[in-house]
Amino acid sequence: MAIAQSGPTLDVRARLPKPGAEVLATLGGTLLAATLLVLAAMNVGPLWRDEVNSANVAQMPSLHALWHNLSFESFPLLWLLLLRGWAFLGLADSDAGIRVLGLYVGLFFLVSLWLCARWTRCRAPILSIALLGFLPAFIFIIDSNRAYGLASCLLVLCFGMIWRVVEFPSRARVLWAGLSCILFVQCVYYDVIFLAAMLAGAGLVALRLRRWKTLGILIGIGAVSVGSLAIYHAMFHRGTPTTGLIEAPSFGFSTLWNQLGDTVTLRSSGEYGHNGPEIWYWIALVSGGLVVALILQRTYHSQLPPAAATAVPILPAPADLALFCAVTLVLGVLGLFAFLLHLRYLTQSWYYIEMLCLCAVSLDGLLGANWPALRPWGWLRLGFLVFMMGWGAKPAWAEAHTRRSNVDLIAKILDKNAADGDLILVSAAWEGITFNRYYHGLAHWMTVPPIDSHLVHRNDLVVEKINQERNHQYPMAPVLQAVTTALQSSNAVWVVGNLPVGRPGSPPAGKMAGWFGAYIIYWGQQVSTALTDHAIQEQVLNLHAGPVCFLENLPVIRFTGYKPAPDRPADGR
Repeated sequence: MAIAQSGPTLDVRARLPKPGAEVLATLGGTLLAATLLVLAAMNVGPLWRDEVNSANVAQMPSLHALWHNLSFESFPLLWLLLLRGWAFLGLADSDAGIRVLGLYVGLFFLVSLWLCARWTRCRAPILSIALLGFLPAFIFIIDSNRAYGLASCLLVLCFGMIWRVVEFPSRARVLWAGLSCILFVQCVYYDVIFLAAMLAGAGLVALRLRRWKTLGILIGIGAVSVGSLAIYHAMFHRGTPTTGLIEAPSFGFSTLWNQLGDTVTLRSSGEYGHNGPEIWYWIALVSGGLVVALILQRTYHSQLPPAAATAVPILPAPADLALFCAVTLVLGVLGLFAFLLHLRYLTQSWYYIEMLCLCAVSLDGLLGANWPALRPWGWLRLGFLVFMMGWGAKPAWAEAHTRRSNVDLIAKILDKNAADGDLILVSAAWEGITFNRYYHGLAHWMTVPPIDSHLVHRNDLVVEKINQERNHQYPMAPVLQAVTTALQSSNAVWVVGNLPVGRPGSPPAGKMAGWFGAYIIYWGQQVSTALTDHAIQEQVLNLHAGPVCFLENLPVIRFTGYKPAPDRPADGR
């Protein structure tokens, strides 16, 4: 029995244009994007620290242990349970097995774009493929061992399914949309922002069409989806001691703007450089789409058939789809930026990938489905696809051949060359998670600061060291003593990662005392000063790793020999 209002129905498929040049070109772009994802799965190599963290949380000895460690992960349960199921099948025992799962997610995202295009009466997801398919940040994120790829898939599916409910809310459509929305909010905590934006856009269309039952269904889907997050209430209420310390001391809209510009820049993660002009192409397209939506609203009644001029239309008009897409786009973007401004965390590209996916599918609805004619609009879309493919081909190819980390290579070198009695120092506790996965040698190793657990991101243990520093308990004393002992015993000290140069001054004070980064720099300076004062020889190892993502491209330096410290305090106290 249908939940929809009674009345005649139309086959939406009859309104889809026949395949043509635009469809074939988009198919070609999709195949090329899929090829890049396959190459990435083959070439990106080891897991980097955040991926290792997810793998370790997912593969805890029991579900109780997984739940207990969930606060050390950035996501709800869905991705972790999927990864745990993958491991149960014996497919997550190696990096390659985990990469295969990520590849499946990436390919499913491309399929979801085509499904969404069909559901929104679009000829092909040509703008989505042009904007995302050859974006290095997309290749980096979509098939990584993190929840963002699966969240992007479900976002696109929810977008199309919610629109299908607005068109004709049959029982099957409502159930599928509800299930997809529940799964969607279980991927990333702030996905409720995007879901609220989509439901608000759909609700406005239902209000205009006077479909009160559809409006109630949309409200129910939102309530059930948000209610599914209640299981995390205790964890959020308990809070975390790291929240204030992770907030950046200098943070504003320009911080987010610069990172968004870096995300959409066509540059591989193994390269450095200034942000390119790509963000202005996104802004131009979004602005154009919103102008189209406004024009369609002004001509709404002329788009209706004569019989619907004074009654509820059988199917939504093009202006209704434009209203849904425009409201979803605007509320999704504004909602994410408001959330990030409130959060005050230093963001990375994955914070924005879902927003970009939402913009892309909205633009397909605004500039594709509403203007299906090939001349001139289809040719413009096709030309834009070819332009973006040509411009993004080189950086996308480079991203597909960029290693996510070089810590596995470092671990192999140290397995072979670091002797029992040597000391290995990993320059930050976060890189220690990756090092712990790959290093199996005899030498003792420590992180800066020294913490006892390296399975997951134990920021709480770092906070303990910060509190010790504030209470003058000298948390770095064990590390500095181990450095001196190793060098005095004619053993080597191997430093993995970058240490800040310069002699440490006083411990962080004032505004900087509330930011963990100031302590990381201060502790690193203590280690670099101890090595400068006591070591005689310094050798930088050549890893021959090829292009490596800047997030975990670490150097290795070997220090040997011993000399007495100069007549001054090594830590500046």
